[in-house]
Amino acid sequence: MTDSLAQAQALLAELQQAAEKGTLIPIRLPGQIQAIADLLTQAGAEAKAREAEIAAKAAPPDMETFLKDQAGFFGHAIHELRTPMTSIRGYGDMLGSGAMGALNDMQKQFVDTIRTNSRRMESLLTDVSDMNKLRAGTLRVNNKMDMFKNIAMMVEKTAKPLADSLGKTFTVDVPQGLPLLNLDGELLAKAIYKFVENGLRYSGENGAVTLRGSSEGSDLLIIVSDNGIGMSPEDVARLGEVYFRSENDTVRAFKGSGLGVPVAYGLIKLLGGTVSVTSEPDSGTTFTIRIPGMR
Repeated sequence: MTDSLAQAQALLAELQQAAEKGTLIPIRLPGQIQAIADLLTQAGAEAKAREAEIAAKAAPPDMETFLKDQAGFFGHAIHELRTPMTSIRGYGDMLGSGAMGALNDMQKQFVDTIRTNSRRMESLLTDVSDMNKLRAGTLRVNNKMDMFKNIAMMVEKTAKPLADSLGKTFTVDVPQGLPLLNLDGELLAKAIYKFVENGLRYSGENGAVTLRGSSEGSDLLIIVSDNGIGMSPEDVARLGEVYFRSENDTVRAFKGSGLGVPVAYGLIKLLGGTVSVTSEPDSGTTFTIRIPGMR
């Protein structure tokens, strides 16, 4: 009970007692009633304020603020994790190169395991960082005029060594006359690489991935196609869902995080583009990215 309500009840009780005793003073009655009405109005306002205070304490935090706070926490945590990971990878590469002396076969195997897992951890930290920044809307975008040829070369530089190590084929086809772009080429290259990497990893012995560019009006079409395991309609429908991974045995054989494709989708959306997918089990997958060109 609020103080105003208690005071109103006390005044009303006095009026009732006076009425019972016949001691009401008519000239004072309007003022007394008005005082009670004012106190009741004030009590109602106090009650609403109290309800709002209780609701605010019970309600979840503002989602935008929460996501930004979360992104800040993860950003700090990831920075702290990257420092030792850089050292681990650096020393692992040094040992693997033979700079510190020859290694026996078992030592080489141990060092290769360290290097593989450190690279995987660095990739995972980057994906977690990008996903949190995308959710919080804090990912920096540095737009500038660029050509798809330059972006495709960035993808090829990263994807070709992976293709060679897996014994797969990676081909880039960039025709002349494609639309000029005004966007962050590094972010687009990162998104494209996610699709290329999936195609290379989730394909068979004669796996092949092709990255090519095309145009439709003033829009750039980026097509990433593979001859891999393909996907069921149910899996296609869940693409972009954070942490989703197909139950296919080939997919499960690779230790993925389920963040690659969601990050790619988020980056392309951030750049103003869209993604469409066509896929069938055992018949490969094609991702088509549409990016608005300069108009």
